[in-house]
Amino acid sequence: MAAVKGSKQFEMVVVPHRPLYKVMIFLAFIVAMAALGWLTHQVGMNQGMALKVEVVKERDIIRGQLEESRKLIAEMRQEIADLKVGGQIDDKATEEVRETNESLQEQIAELNEEISFYKGVMLPNVATRGLRIERLDLSSSAPNRIRYSLLLTQIADKHDYVQGGVQISVVGQQGEQEKSLLLSEVDTDKSDAVRFRFRYFQNINGEMVVPAGFEPRAVMVVAQATGSGAQRLEKRFDWSLNGG
Repeated sequence: MAAVKGSKQFEMVVVPHRPLYKVMIFLAFIVAMAALGWLTHQVGMNQGMALKVEVVKERDIIRGQLEESRKLIAEMRQEIADLKVGGQIDDKATEEVRETNESLQEQIAELNEEISFYKGVMLPNVATRGLRIERLDLSSSAPNRIRYSLLLTQIADKHDYVQGGVQISVVGQQGEQEKSLLLSEVDTDKSDAVRFRFRYFQNINGEMVVPAGFEPRAVMVVAQATGSGAQRLEKRFDWSLNGG
């Protein structure tokens, strides 16, 4: 056929029609994506199980210590009963046994608290999920020197990493004025915002040096989680020192 003058001509290429080949390529792509997804899931599960096993082991150790304390208390009670019956106990021995018994009871209370903590992290049954400011412990290490330990936890069904920063400030009285001191002002080893990153829990520890003439009243903690689970929490702790 004669070409039309002035029109652009295109070369035509004939390719074989192979619909089965396209279907096979598509199926191979689907299988590859499924395999990649399964492999990613397995890696995540293995890492999560390893951390969970470590927490469960520590919880079981605490349970063992709790059981040993209970057995010791039972033995001591029996010994007291035997001594009373035999008339072989005096006031001093009674006081020593009573003090030891009270000490063991306190240890049991602490161990029960630790077990409850691990149960709460591993098997959460509370309505509030996400980052939590769990507790703050303060104890005196020397005059005007205060050791602190802040515990952050994450309550979740699936424990992915939570990260962000936490700000700690000490509120108190300086003379007749109320004053707030940033963490960096009382602990030179820390910045105003301490970074955190964890799956289950994290302790932030340090030592404060309280300035002369400053009377602490409370500690303010502000935690800010970043990323997809962004969350901001505030909690005020009264200034209360544990035995140090």
